[in-house]
Amino acid sequence: MDLPLNLIIECLTGFCVCYFKDKRHSPESPPHYYVTVPITNDTSLLLCIITSQVENQMWYYRNVNVSAISSLVRVDQSSLPFLTKESFIDCNRAELIRKNEFIKIVDSKPCLEIKTRDVPDELKREIISAINKSPLVKSFIKRLIISNY
Repeated sequence: MDLPLNLIIECLTGFCVCYFKDKRHSPESPPHYYVTVPITNDTSLLLCIITSQVENQMWYYRNVNVSAISSLVRVDQSSLPFLTKESFIDCNRAELIRKNEFIKIVDSKPCLEIKTRDVPDELKREIISAINKSPLVKSFIKRLIISNY
């Protein structure tokens, strides 16, 4: 049964991993996995992209802000079984977006898919820690995070 996108988005309240194509990315760009991080504001979401471009991300942060490298959380099939290769959760790019705006950036082909709500506790702690120590994430976003993990 296919649920309407707005209903799926309303159910995104805690840690989970979603898969969707962002309309703001180039048309050739593939869909990506994103981690949703629980925050105190239930009308918004905090998203962190998962990228398999490990070397590119390392190179980028070495040139932009070397201390931001510590906010790249390494993941693979042992922590998220659906991943096909080693990747990073880029906690430097934690994006706060209102749920009513989020619906506008999700491309319908493929539609948003919740890959898992079963995010390991250790990974949750690593993500929260990485966001909090990121030199690039704004303080007001860090204050919104529910950090009881």
